[in-house]
Amino acid sequence: MKLTDYVAEFLSKEVKHVFVGNGGVVVHLLDSIDRHPGVKIIPCENEQGAAIAAEAYSRVSGNLGVAIATSGPGVINLLQGIACAYYNSIPVLFIAGAPPVDHLRGNRSVRQLGFQEMDVVKITETFTKYAVLVIDAKRIRYELEKLVYMAKEGRPGPVILDLPDDLQRVDIDPDKLESFVPEKTLDNTDYWKAIGRLREMIKAAERPLIIVGGGVKISKTEVLMKSLLRKWGIPFAATWAAKDIFLEDDPDLVGNFGISSSRYGNFAVQTADLIVSFGSRMDTHETGGKPSTFAPKAKKIMIDIDAGELDKNNGVDLDLAVHADLRMFLKKLESAAIETGDISKWKARIQQWRKRYPVCDPEYYKREESVNPYVFMTELSKVTGTGDIIITDAGGTLIWTMQAYQILRPQLLFSAFNHSPMGYALPASIGAQFAAPDKQVVCITGDGGLNMNIQELETVLFNKLPIKIFVINNGEYGIMKQTQATWLESRFVASDSSSLGFPDLVKIAQAYGYETVEIKDHRKMAGKIRRVLASKKPVFCSIKLKNNEPLLPKLVFGKPLEDLAPLLDREELKRNLKF
Repeated sequence: MKLTDYVAEFLSKEVKHVFVGNGGVVVHLLDSIDRHPGVKIIPCENEQGAAIAAEAYSRVSGNLGVAIATSGPGVINLLQGIACAYYNSIPVLFIAGAPPVDHLRGNRSVRQLGFQEMDVVKITETFTKYAVLVIDAKRIRYELEKLVYMAKEGRPGPVILDLPDDLQRVDIDPDKLESFVPEKTLDNTDYWKAIGRLREMIKAAERPLIIVGGGVKISKTEVLMKSLLRKWGIPFAATWAAKDIFLEDDPDLVGNFGISSSRYGNFAVQTADLIVSFGSRMDTHETGGKPSTFAPKAKKIMIDIDAGELDKNNGVDLDLAVHADLRMFLKKLESAAIETGDISKWKARIQQWRKRYPVCDPEYYKREESVNPYVFMTELSKVTGTGDIIITDAGGTLIWTMQAYQILRPQLLFSAFNHSPMGYALPASIGAQFAAPDKQVVCITGDGGLNMNIQELETVLFNKLPIKIFVINNGEYGIMKQTQATWLESRFVASDSSSLGFPDLVKIAQAYGYETVEIKDHRKMAGKIRRVLASKKPVFCSIKLKNNEPLLPKLVFGKPLEDLAPLLDREELKRNLKF
């Protein structure tokens, strides 16, 4: 059996689609996969698009994603998607072609021996869970099984196989290949001791707050988490990665929190006297640039599968750090009696904040000459449907989406939050659509971000994917300009049309062959959004914003979260809300 035929058979048991870029040292691998009836090759215009599509495919399918590229430049183009998978804990198998074994540099003191040779393992070892160069054909089963195991076990992430061209053509006997058997690991967590302390601290708290992070989705415990929250009746905040777990009208939801999230969510976090974090790594986007000022009066409990996240010494002092598989911990919590004190005043106060500080101020609707992004996101969320998949890009587009898009019905909403490259949303939408062909996929990107992977517009059309592409079109890098205005006296370098070109994207989309729609003001916006979503074909829709559209609220780097509060509420924070 040809080795690449074996690889194709192996992959067919994991995925239905493989995203690829072509190249001289993967032709045998792609040929074998193409001839296998159980898996389909999806060529992308650029390997970066293939890598990101595979990452999103994994998110939506709930299983593995696979991307393949040739050696050298092909591998380099994969790196963006590898980083997205690593920093967002997504299991993806990347396969790189390599020159023949006797063309590899090995220990020779040369930069390169074989054509397009590159040390893939060393390049990727800092942001993959496992990377391996296979030079013995008899090891292929062992390494493939180990790669998939490593991608999925514990905190998931990407893995990479570097496979030389000559090995791909070797004949092997599958029955004589060694299998990978993972070592058994002991769970040393004292669950009941941790739960006992958790119960005591919740019972004693006057203003408890639960934080729900992306680890809840990664551990596939959304249903269990929601059940426990309903049972406890404790207010909770969701990180951006967990925003789509909950509906907007959940009475105990206090919104998002962090440097560019809702004011009422930040008020709740900053005045809580107990924070219990499930599956959130509590990064600086959430805690603010000075983590030591995060929830300053609160005791803090953190449950995470990654021990490194519990002792990273970032300024957030933990009163209880629980290193545990979240699924195991939550299952044990099901049988634990969690009781609170009288927190009725605390809950009522949160509701007051929620009503007082809407993300989309009604005044925004009065604009006539252009579209307010908060109005657009609010209106878009009203007309998307149950089960729709919403994928947003980086920068201002990401912030506007996460601030103002409301989860009004069960949906999937995500971005490459922790890595957040411009240009993520379009190729990610391709992967999502292949993973869920019966779902509506909505791509929200910016004019700057779209240019990063604009070539994948052709991949959408070629595969007849009915993706709806909404482009936030402001002719600038808005978040960069806001940062430059804050720190650099509005010296706008490489961020607006004075030094950077912004082409007519509508004309470009039309040249590709898209049906296009333009939304330039609020008057017909709702109807045009409905028209786009009703189409059975891919549609390109440009949303015209004015220049210098602010992102509000947005905390200046290094400031504590309480600085997002107006003066009156800041004084309340200082008094620690003594009701």
